[in-house]
Amino acid sequence: MREYMWKAMRPGTWGGIDVVGFYEAPPSSVLAGQTLKQFLGNYPEEAAAREAHPEVTGWTHPLAEPQVSVSHLPGEDDPVPGGMYPDDYDY
Repeated sequence: MREYMWKAMRPGTWGGIDVVGFYEAPPSSVLAGQTLKQFLGNYPEEAAAREAHPEVTGWTHPLAEPQVSVSHLPGEDDPVPGGMYPDDYDY
């Protein structure tokens, strides 16, 4: 079972209330150490969401959430294995 740093609610895309959990990516991940978000459920109203997830801290908004970055990964034109050279060939 995943351990969440915190859980929060947000308005559901198609109605209701979504509950999302925030956790740290494991060391084996390319996103190691970054905070990730996971959808946990959708509920018809706030009371049902709080009942199912009593540890919810409040509401969240995309502008207030931690941003995930992949800038530490090499790009296609970087001089490293897997970059700078074509990965596929036309036969």
